[in-house]
Amino acid sequence: MKGPLILAILATVLAIVALVLAVVLPGAQGPAGAAGPAGPAGATGPEGPQGPAGPAGATGSEGPQGPAGPSMIVAMGRVSSTGSIGDALNVTSVTWNSGLQRWEITLAGINYYYLDYVTVVTSYNGYAEHGSVSGKLLVKIFDADGTPIQEGFSFVVFDANAS
Repeated sequence: MKGPLILAILATVLAIVALVLAVVLPGAQGPAGAAGPAGPAGATGPEGPQGPAGPAGATGSEGPQGPAGPSMIVAMGRVSSTGSIGDALNVTSVTWNSGLQRWEITLAGINYYYLDYVTVVTSYNGYAEHGSVSGKLLVKIFDADGTPIQEGFSFVVFDANAS
């Protein structure tokens, strides 16, 4: 009778072991559930170091030429001490007024008033002043002592409002 008792004890032990294993050991994994909602974004990390500069790009092609600007010169010329005019632009006449010791210049198509134009006068010997009267450009040349003299000069009249 020993044989059947041992078998009964052994069967009971195996049943207990099978029960313990079923409770302790997990079974096969079941199917995954639906995904949950996304969590909040994390904090922004610190900026990384700047990388090295890349190589310079190729030089681009030259652009088109722009339109010509306005010519602001409305009159000009070189006047000799005898009153002859050279390289003139828009000069009708040059006259020496011996009574007032000045040059009087009539400009073509221009009713000259000294405050309406930018005028540059350069004396060949001495210093120059300019003004206007009756639509004419007036030029007076002075020597080092300030005495008016009949001397040659050049001049340019600019219209700063030219467009």
